[in-house]
Amino acid sequence: MNLTPLIQSFVLHFGEMGSRWGINRTVGQMYALLFVSEKPLNADEMAEALGFSRSNVSMGLKELESWRLVKLQHFPGDRREYYSTPEDVWAIF
Repeated sequence: MNLTPLIQSFVLHFGEMGSRWGINRTVGQMYALLFVSEKPLNADEMAEALGFSRSNVSMGLKELESWRLVKLQHFPGDRREYYSTPEDVWAIF
């Protein structure tokens, strides 16, 4: 997955903001990527796009799930789990 320079900048900036709020920088970057993604992403896609290890993405997703900041989805014929953010930005708050 190739990220545009604008999306790369947003993801990096969101990660830095997250670290100032007490959130792990990589978790912040993962959330930003999901937020701007046009479609739900699986862990492998996220790891590739961000250059993180698969285990790091897995731990970050567990953290985001515990805060109810991501939605888990399954698609017919695909055993992988896909993640997205709530469509209503106010649901995040």
